[in-house]
Amino acid sequence: MRLAERSVELVTHDEVSVVSSYDEWSPLKEVILGHSSGFRALQLDDSFCLFHWDNLKEFITRNGFFQDDKLQGRWRTIEIEGSILDELAEDLEGLETALVRQGITVRRPAPTPNPHAEIQTPFWKSIQSPPLNVRDQTIILGSTIVETAPQVRARVLENQYLRPLFQEYFTQGARWLSMPQPSLARGSLDDSFFDLSPVERKALSDPITEQLVGLSRELAFDGAQTARLGKDVLVNVANANHALGYDWLVREFGSSFKFHKLNRLSDSHIDSMLLPLRPGLWLVRHRGVLDYLPAPFHTWDYLEAPEVDEDNFPSYSGFNLSISSKFIDMNILSLDADIVVVNSLYPELVHLLERNKFTVIPVQHRHRRLFGGGFHCFTLDVRRTGTLEDYTT
Repeated sequence: MRLAERSVELVTHDEVSVVSSYDEWSPLKEVILGHSSGFRALQLDDSFCLFHWDNLKEFITRNGFFQDDKLQGRWRTIEIEGSILDELAEDLEGLETALVRQGITVRRPAPTPNPHAEIQTPFWKSIQSPPLNVRDQTIILGSTIVETAPQVRARVLENQYLRPLFQEYFTQGARWLSMPQPSLARGSLDDSFFDLSPVERKALSDPITEQLVGLSRELAFDGAQTARLGKDVLVNVANANHALGYDWLVREFGSSFKFHKLNRLSDSHIDSMLLPLRPGLWLVRHRGVLDYLPAPFHTWDYLEAPEVDEDNFPSYSGFNLSISSKFIDMNILSLDADIVVVNSLYPELVHLLERNKFTVIPVQHRHRRLFGGGFHCFTLDVRRTGTLEDYTT
């Protein structure tokens, strides 16, 4: 049985887990690692296409979706070959092995029992996706689990497979909250970040979905739009949906944390734009990223991610699809302020970090652009040794 297919069991030993995670770099003790069990396909509905638009536009145009209405009113399903899914599961197991060897407790979500299952609401239907990129749908703010508001219809049930773990943490004293869950009805997502032509906007307005009468923009927000720095939390806000998520965080947690709005740093997630390696040091995609940061963080030093060759990534016969940029490999996981897990297929970054005195644990991850996640995306760190006051502005 694969590691990714093991069922979740409640902790019964004396050393119970306590949720406590305030930053991205203090010593990691316990982490949830996603799995790919049940992955069979990607469904290119309008919510998926809009979320990944920067990386999908070329693919959609190349396949003539705008010319012959293939993108409108149909199920646009991209089947994934079994050999690719096997390699994804192998790479996840490799990451789990590396973490366990470092003494880190690794927990896994429950398996998805019905691969390719359809999910349906009064407004749309989709194919459910498994809990692979678990960073996306949850934020850990100290001792609080915050389930966020999915922006892609296929992902609305992913956290159901983390519920046994969340319930366990709750019984051990963690707080457990959820943002208001969006309907994701037609017209609810704000596309203003993108410079869409009338033809593109029409193609992304899927007539198969229904519109909720009286609904304008609704709260839709992912956990990976944040970076935690102790008391300070950076929040990327690119559209009206995100702005509502930011407002919710401020109202719920503003007395404990200082939230800093980053205005349109990226279309959504920020962990392939910048990551804090430790207090005083960023990993950034390029120097211009620093201009988006609040003034107190301009004094930090930074490492710029090395240029990446397109040949570093696999191509796929029949569908050459990428839903993330070629900088996905800067999506690394810090085990502490000196040890980082990096994709072994990005040797340029491995060498850069080693030259800067980091201990690098290289782990293979082959299909990161197809599945839209790196090691930071795959993991949700629920217990680190850092505290609220370890670093504040």
